[in-house]
Amino acid sequence: MPPRDFWLKATDARRQRWWLLGLWLGVALLYAPTLSYERVFDDHLQIEENRHIRSWSFIGRAFTEHVWSGQPGYARTNSYRPLYLVWMTANYALFGEDPRGWHATSALLYLAAVGGVWRVAGQLLGTGFARVTAVVVFAFHPTHVESVAWIASFPDALLMTFFTLALGLHLQAAGWQAGQGFGESSPPADWRWAVTDWRNWLSAGALAGALLTKEFAVFWWPMAFLLHLAARRDPLPKRAMSAAQSLVLHAAAVAAYFFARWLALPGVFEGTPYLSRATVALTAPLVLWTYLRLLVWPVGLRLEYELTYVTSPANPAFWLPLAGLLTIAGLAVWRLWRAPLALTFLAWIGLPLLPTLNLRHFRPQEFLHDRYLFLPTLGFALFIGWGLAALASRLASREARAAALLAATVGLLIAYAGLTARYVPAWRNDMTLYGRILSFHPDNVFALGNLSDALRAQGRLEEGIRALERAYARAPNEGRLARALGNAYCQAGRFDRAIEILEPWLTHDEASVDSVGACYDYGYALLAVGRPRQARPYLERAAKLAPDDAQIWLMVAEARRALRLCREAAAAYDEALRLAPDRADIAQRRAAKDQNCP
Repeated sequence: MPPRDFWLKATDARRQRWWLLGLWLGVALLYAPTLSYERVFDDHLQIEENRHIRSWSFIGRAFTEHVWSGQPGYARTNSYRPLYLVWMTANYALFGEDPRGWHATSALLYLAAVGGVWRVAGQLLGTGFARVTAVVVFAFHPTHVESVAWIASFPDALLMTFFTLALGLHLQAAGWQAGQGFGESSPPADWRWAVTDWRNWLSAGALAGALLTKEFAVFWWPMAFLLHLAARRDPLPKRAMSAAQSLVLHAAAVAAYFFARWLALPGVFEGTPYLSRATVALTAPLVLWTYLRLLVWPVGLRLEYELTYVTSPANPAFWLPLAGLLTIAGLAVWRLWRAPLALTFLAWIGLPLLPTLNLRHFRPQEFLHDRYLFLPTLGFALFIGWGLAALASRLASREARAAALLAATVGLLIAYAGLTARYVPAWRNDMTLYGRILSFHPDNVFALGNLSDALRAQGRLEEGIRALERAYARAPNEGRLARALGNAYCQAGRFDRAIEILEPWLTHDEASVDSVGACYDYGYALLAVGRPRQARPYLERAAKLAPDDAQIWLMVAEARRALRLCREAAAAYDEALRLAPDRADIAQRRAAKDQNCP
């Protein structure tokens, strides 16, 4: 058979594996450079400073505490992700802090996610070029770089792997047939088959895995429900009842997840509780429009986008995106009313984006990220595959249709793979990552603050301080910037400046009072300028927040010793030595204390 005919006959089952292997190879080559990349952004916290991933003895706490419980000072969060911590613990056991192994497993996870999308696309679109097109869009979409090249964002791929496994098994159990929906092979329209079919039990188990990986998996149930509504042939009320009964096991899994989450999380965290509901509502169209633009035209991607809050309905940033969204929705319903499967794919884009519209849950100006498009990309990819196949179906011959789809697929592959290849190097290290943001927004507070951390880690202390000073001058109400700047001043020995910056926050800001670093830095600076009486309560507060930190106990001992509280100082020295028995400096200071403060 000529090579051209080989590739055009994509429906041939014998050739399907070659398409998948080719796509896997392309993805692997595209992300191969990440194997030599460093840890970036939250990787430092989640890997280097996470005590709970260093031993399997903590694994039970992954299911009873929030995802940041391994870092002191993170008392509140909205993230309950037990399998995230299980995966992190396994990687730490295998690779320690060597980023190469972590990047390798992240890339393998992404290949598994692509395989899952391949299976589901085959079930929903058939085994022709529509399937290949959909998987090309998903596998090479540039917005996925953040989820692959950034180690800490691996749960997106793990979520998709479980998500598609759950969906594929459920479709198989429910009698789905590509091109026909559930058709005549559907099981009885009641709940009994749903709890007796072993594939449905496996599907519910896979959904549980997705839920325990990342919160966005809660949208599996409504997405599957919409698919039942679109693909069944009964009247709407009967379709809805049949759909709900078919998904009874999955509903139980979601309910169990919410109960476990309620037990584990101490409360709802809001990064910007001061935002009014009106501001959130007025800004939502801009956020949704921007996400849709990035799906269709993924150019200028970066970790941080500098969108501003919309506070007036007269602002074009409100009514222009709103008009665009309403126009798209109206056109979609008008043109696709007789294609409910296509409308379902469009709904799959919007549903997982709903949590991103609650801007009060995000820190100031940090409410737009590429990784939140990972699950919506599934709906987008399936819609593109369906749409191009529908357009090609108007051509006369089968070969012409296949050739047109092949050309469109290759065009998408070249465009998306090219954009992805250009964006991947931005994640090489912290300097390139934050430098890219600053190339778009030179005064971006987020980038300046994190760039300062990277500069100081390289020993470029004064450059780091200047970056932080620029950020704090632009956002003087940001306590985290004040705490970071105070720490930098302490590192530079500029203790008076550290006290000046930290003092207002340690006396009026609850988050700073609960920050180990802020309490320690402020107490350390006070002790350094000869004010042990004022330093002592803050150092003791830091020791209470981080009782396993030997350095903090050493400074507590020094403050007590300066106040001639000899017995209390000895107890603090002993605790520091217990935590760090190999530190000779602690033993020396303990001996000096015995001479000068008996």
